[in-house]
Amino acid sequence: MSDEAFQREITARYDAPMYRAMLEVWGDQIHPGLLESEDEELYPAAVKATERLAELAEIRNGIHVLETACGVGGTARFLAATMGCRVTATNISRGQLETSVEWTEGKPGADLISYEFANFEELAYDDASFDVYWCQDALLFSTARSTAIAEAARVVKLGGTIAITDLTVAGDPDAATTAMLADISKPGFWSLESYREALDAAGFDVIASEDWTRHVLPSFLRIRADIIAKKDQLAAIAGVAEVEDTIERYHLWCDAAATGNLGWGAVAGRKRET
Repeated sequence: MSDEAFQREITARYDAPMYRAMLEVWGDQIHPGLLESEDEELYPAAVKATERLAELAEIRNGIHVLETACGVGGTARFLAATMGCRVTATNISRGQLETSVEWTEGKPGADLISYEFANFEELAYDDASFDVYWCQDALLFSTARSTAIAEAARVVKLGGTIAITDLTVAGDPDAATTAMLADISKPGFWSLESYREALDAAGFDVIASEDWTRHVLPSFLRIRADIIAKKDQLAAIAGVAEVEDTIERYHLWCDAAATGNLGWGAVAGRKRET
């Protein structure tokens, strides 16, 4: 499959009715959470992950953040409303961008956010345009991750920062687990170490790196259970077949996470001034 064909597949997935239905489960923070207890809700745990990444990347009031793969704007709204950041939030899904605009109207910090179409592998922004590059749990869908990180380095100012979380490969998976991971992500997973090395190669000094793997299985188990519990509600939006396919996909995610080889981590870096 070509890169363009794969991107069309990903875009179609996020523009489909099932994705809109999934917002009933995920809310606007569409990523795993830093769950610390069995009775903790996933949404605040997901927000906690966003807060932690902001801490690692030393986000401060008034800076200009470029967010790629922005989902439906949950992080952009968080950064604008709670931290006073100006956010250019981008996506290749026009459906998600439309939802982002709809959900942002009238919210705190809305005047600090712009939503724009952009591919993180080929950004249409000038060099040194942003204080921070931000991407949560989306580079696993890139077939050119090094190119995407090089683009981040290009558009970030000297002394600016990069903030990434992503699902990763952890440890040394056996053949069966490797095949399972390949079924989940066609481009394949990087290790957290691979992200650190890529940031260094692109011109960033790594300033923080955290392994969040222990939170992956609880997060996906919570999501799967919630989808099953809300099956009828979701089917009314997306259809029974789509919901059943999604449940099967989350069985696969949970099985992969249970091996301990489906990881999750955060890494932040500062663009070198030399």
